[in-house]
Amino acid sequence: MNVEDCFEAADWGYVIEASILNPLHDLRFPETGKVLFKIDTGFNGPTLVTSDVFEFLRLEEIEVPDDMRPTYATLAGPLTMRSAPAILEIKKKQLETDILSPLLGPSRMLLGFRMSKELNLALLGKRTCLVSMIS
Repeated sequence: MNVEDCFEAADWGYVIEASILNPLHDLRFPETGKVLFKIDTGFNGPTLVTSDVFEFLRLEEIEVPDDMRPTYATLAGPLTMRSAPAILEIKKKQLETDILSPLLGPSRMLLGFRMSKELNLALLGKRTCLVSMIS
């Protein structure tokens, strides 16, 4: 295993720096730099964003129809999500993902287990590291 890049936040768990692209409209969030996403291994979905980010990227124009919206179980009960395809960019890697945002209520910037698995992340102490397998 080869550790490539690590990210660390002093105050709130495992994080990773990333940006989101809507290639249909050539939009990026944030427009420059990266934003911190919390790694949430208890969330089985892909990528979760706040509603203002979803709207900034104009993802409502390509989101799935109402009858295909995913629902996730939470401690407060089932939560229906808006969902649209986009690209998650971390370092030089670009991954196709579904971007979710709750239909109702507040949200956070999270990377769920599905994306953690695709990225080959190692959670080491206070650091989240991208790893590659040496062959």
